[in-house]
Amino acid sequence: MPLILLVDDDSTLLEIYTEALEQLGCDVASAPEGEMALSLALALKPDLILTDVMMPGMSGLELCRRLRADERLCRIPRIVHSSMECRPSAPGEVFLRKSGELSELLRCVAQGLAHGDPPSAEMSSAA
Repeated sequence: MPLILLVDDDSTLLEIYTEALEQLGCDVASAPEGEMALSLALALKPDLILTDVMMPGMSGLELCRRLRADERLCRIPRIVHSSMECRPSAPGEVFLRKSGELSELLRCVAQGLAHGDPPSAEMSSAA
């Protein structure tokens, strides 16, 4: 089963996403902030990382920057999922606007797992 690392400080969203991803056939690990997520990524080597942007401590964008800089983690596909308007600028990163549509999130995760890369940012950011 693929392992997804969820990173969000909203515990309700973590629960909702965890349940949905488990129904998709994934194992899920979660962290409420970037530092813990970085430690978990190093320990678990997830197949995909789904992160929020605005969190206490290390932001999701800083987490992605640090993941890209680490040779052990740089090839893990990353989905940046936020209500903020931002665009990840690195290969292997996709921005997905939080819209309340769980089906769009699951589609993006499934495609990222199937191809080793989430769908293009242009495709994912339409809300």
